[in-house]
Amino acid sequence: MILTTLVPITTGIILIWISAEKLEKYSIAAAKKFGMSSFFIGSTVIAFGTSAPEMLTSFFAGLDNKGQMIIGNIIGSNVANLSLVFGITLFIIALKKQTIVQSISIIPNLGILVLSTILTWFFIATNPFSISTSAILLLVLVLVITFWYKTNSVVSLDNSQEVSKNFVIVKLISSLLVLIFAAWLITKGATNILNNFNLGELFVGYTVLAIGTSLPEIAAATSLALKGRYEAVAGTLIGSNIFNGLCVLAIPGLMNRPEMSLGWNYENWSFLLLILMAITVFFSLYIYQVTRQAKKASLFLSLIFLSTYFISLGFAY
Repeated sequence: MILTTLVPITTGIILIWISAEKLEKYSIAAAKKFGMSSFFIGSTVIAFGTSAPEMLTSFFAGLDNKGQMIIGNIIGSNVANLSLVFGITLFIIALKKQTIVQSISIIPNLGILVLSTILTWFFIATNPFSISTSAILLLVLVLVITFWYKTNSVVSLDNSQEVSKNFVIVKLISSLLVLIFAAWLITKGATNILNNFNLGELFVGYTVLAIGTSLPEIAAATSLALKGRYEAVAGTLIGSNIFNGLCVLAIPGLMNRPEMSLGWNYENWSFLLLILMAITVFFSLYIYQVTRQAKKASLFLSLIFLSTYFISLGFAY
């Protein structure tokens, strides 16, 4: 039993850190090759890649008709991104005694983040398992990605022949695939541990699946922060939460399995959704202030973000 849990988790952690480093490296290379801004790459390529584990685990949970586990995965991952992941990132930046500088162009995306969180809350509160919900969510996601592409600030193209575009694409895709596999390994091992303790579906989704599938965000954001790419960090977290809320939440309805809604009770999630909304607004206001005036990262503020996540665990239990 120990081997079937520790080996997948240990292997997954090692693979995640390696692949996240490669993902960051080749996503920046892709930005240069295709003339895209670091925010656009962070909010689409990296965000989609790091949200892929949430998509896969939600799909497999859906096959087992675990609707509450899917919702827990979405809410837990989004809370973890903006409290745990951003808190860790802020802590690293504070230790380096560096100043956070953020482009004013990120402001519309903060609005999109808040609005997508409200939309996520609305559909979870009404009917998260219907095909109509999925259609609306995916339509909004397409509009958001289109907006990002249209407003993408183009940078100078890197036309050097040292590394070809095809090489960069292959490396980027392979990094994403390893990242997905690593997150699956960790989630499998952690789920085996919790199943032995007969913990509830809600708690497993909010903690084990959410933490396991948020490890790519932690690895990617930490790697970017250590290299001072703060705009890409914000783009990764914003994009990941939007993908989770609009794309992952669409999975249950697309699977069209009415059994997933059995035992569903919105009241169990109302306070956790309130925490998600509060941390989203808090994060957005902080980033907005940084766009107006560069700020030195605060250890105290990082601890506030981190403590918010651990407080939320008490309500999930």
